[in-house]
Amino acid sequence: MSNFVRITCCGRSWVGPDRAHCCGRNGGCGHVFDDPDLWDAHRAGDVCRDPHQLRLVQTKNGIWVRG
Repeated sequence: MSNFVRITCCGRSWVGPDRAHCCGRNGGCGHVFDDPDLWDAHRAGDVCRDPHQLRLVQTKNGIWVRG
């Protein structure tokens, strides 16, 4: 039996309940971040920052993580 959680939203899909998704349905960029702290760091007010500006790297599954 598998213990992972698969989540899908805005045409994106990821595994892990601790991920943070910037939902496109609410005006976000649609990116998925490794944790809520990274999600917070990418938002400047109500504007999404480019994850590269934060020195984040994207995994092969599209999750933005610390470099």
